Amino acid sequence: MPRCSGHAASEDGGGQSCDDGSDGHSSRLEPGGELLGIYWQYGRAHPIPAQAMGCTPKEDTAGIVVGNGFDDVGTFNMVGTYKLAKLKLTKQYVPGTGDPRENLGHAVELRLTCCDLFAALPSRAAEFQSWGCPPGNVGFYGTWHVRTRKYKGDGEMCLWLPPVPVVIGYVITQTMTSTTQAVSYDSNGDGVVDASQTTQTFTITPTQAQYGIQLQNPFGPKFA
Repeated sequence: MPRCSGHAASEDGGGQSCDDGSDGHSSRLEPGGELLGIYWQYGRAHPIPAQAMGCTPKEDTAGIVVGNGFDDVGTFNMVGTYKLAKLKLTKQYVPGTGDPRENLGHAVELRLTCCDLFAALPSRAAEFQSWGCPPGNVGFYGTWHVRTRKYKGDGEMCLWLPPVPVVIGYVITQTMTSTTQAVSYDSNGDGVVDASQTTQTFTITPTQAQYGIQLQNPFGPKFA
C-alpha cells in the first residue's frame, strides 16, 4: 500500500463501483505521489499534468493531505483530509497564473474515492488509455464543484499514479575468450634458441541483461 504522498477520491464515487470499505475489499490508501489526471468540463476532457501530494496520518486509515500542481486553469495549492478510500480536497488557484479567463483565484471542492478506474467507468476505458492510464489501474474517481459569483459548475474527474517500468527478469550470459601466446627459448643452454612453448589463456566474462520489462501499477492490485 503506498504510504504518504499523493492524491484523492470522491465521497460517493459518483454512483460507480468504487470500494468504500464496507465489503472488506476497499482500497485503503494514504494518498501520496506525483499524480496525473483528467477532469471533464465543457463537454471534453482536460489534462492535469502533475500534482504532488503529501499526507500526515492522524490514525491508521485517516489523516491530512496537502499538495500543489497546475492544470490548464492555473497553478493551485490543495489541502484536505482522507479516510479509508475517501478523499476530500479544497483546490485553491493562485491568482495571476494560467488562463486569465478561467482562473478567478477561486476554490474547487474535490470529492474522490479510491477505486479501479476501468471498473468504475467502463465507458471511458478507451479515453483512459489515450491519456496513459493502463487497464486495471487503481486511482481516484469523483467530482469537482465550483461556486463563485461568476460561475457555478460540477463535473467528474480522475487521478492516478503513472505506471512505472519494472524489470521482471534477467539473462546472464557467459562469454569465453582465449589468448594464445608462443614463447621461444634456449632448451639446452648453448645460447641458441631451439624450442618454443605455446600457452593459451581462457577468460570467462559474465554479462547480465534484462530480458523483460513490464508496467506495474504502483498502487498494486486491488487492496484486500
